[in-house]
Parts: sequence; structure tokens; C-alpha cells
Amino acid sequence: MLFPDDIKCIVCEREISPNRYGLCDECKLEINDNYCVRCGRHKVGIGDYCDECAKMPLYFDEARSCVNYDGNAKELIRRLKYGNAVYLVNTLSQYLLDVLLFSDWYADCITFVPMHRSRQKKRGYNQAERLAKALADCVDIPCKALLGKNKKTVNQARLDRTERLETIKGSFSAMGECPEHVILVDDVMTTGATVNECSKVLKRNGAKVVYVLTFASVPERPVLDKPTQNIAEFRK
Repeated sequence: MLFPDDIKCIVCEREISPNRYGLCDECKLEINDNYCVRCGRHKVGIGDYCDECAKMPLYFDEARSCVNYDGNAKELIRRLKYGNAVYLVNTLSQYLLDVLLFSDWYADCITFVPMHRSRQKKRGYNQAERLAKALADCVDIPCKALLGKNKKTVNQARLDRTERLETIKGSFSAMGECPEHVILVDDVMTTGATVNECSKVLKRNGAKVVYVLTFASVPERPVLDKPTQNIAEFRK
């Protein structure tokens, strides 16, 4: 009643016709359809895989991300995580549903990336957990808390890939035996270090197949060709 999502656009507040996403035509998000078949992020090359997958061993079997982490998607995530805008879960979960329905994934349950209890207490909720539960309700798959965060880590957004990999090691633990087929949900995938560490723990505790589903991901960065000649050589 207080936050209707089918009257005004949730980004620009322009009046809209009712739709599942609560977004106007100008603010709507495009589903990423040019993605790496392994990590799910938007790729710049013509191959099946992005260069990012070659930089680290991956414990999850396949990942998909709905949209690129930029523009309006970035703003929605910011509001959800830091602006107490929990009502945005309705919109984001619809994108997760769209991607999941077009996949060939089978899952015994849906789980989520956990937060450290002190950080969750401060925020009041875990956005990944809210997304996972909303998605589970849509597809009638049970949502279970399979992981715990046993080490408080610094804000990952300020770290590079190497620092993230080192910081995240050993920070998750399983809360019991895991089902064989699991879908792991998170809001954003940047380097993939967090979901990769979670997948490792899930597989060490009974999971045979782990799929990762995120609302947004940082796209693959194009590698610029290095010049073969310097200016002095060129002038010769």
C-alpha cells in the first residue's frame, strides 16, 4: 500500500502502465543475452567464454546474471543495500525469474550468500536472502540457509581481485549437509570471488552441482592491444 510498484517508475517516478517490473520504457533494463557460458557476465569477444574465467579456478558449474552492473541497475542495487528499499526485491526477483525459466537448471533448493551477523544486524536484512526467498516463492523450490559467514570482512567493493580472493578465504562455513543440486543467489557479482568461495564450501559439504544466479554483474573489461612500436621507432 505504501510503495506501489505499478503506478510510477521506481527509478524516475514517471507514471507508467502497470507491469511486472515497475519500470518505464526509458528506464527498463535489458537482459544480458551476450554472456559467458561459464560465469554469466557480459562478454566482449565472440567466443563462448570471457577472459575472466581463465584467471581463477571456478567451483560453481554455471552462472547467469540478469543485467550489467551499471546505470539504473547500479542505482537499484544501491537503494536496496544502503537505502532500506526492500520493496525493490519484487522487481529484482522478476528478472531473476525470467533468467531462471530460460535456463535448463535443476535444483533441489535455492540458497543465498550470507552476511556476517553484525553487518546484517546493522542493515536489518540480507538482500541476497530476500531475493532468494522471493525467487523460491515464484518457482516453488524450497529456500534454505546452507551457509554462514563466520568471519567479518572489509567492504569488498574497495578491493581488487587479488585482495578479494585473499580476504574471502575461509570466511564461509556450511550449516550442515548440502543438497546435491543448489542454486546460489546474490545481488551482484563483481570478480566472482564471493560466490566462488561459497560454491567451494557447498561442494565440500555434499553439493554436486552449484549454479549461481545474480541480478547484476560487472561486464568483462576489453583488453586493449598493446602498441608494438613506441613513438621513436614509429618515426624511424
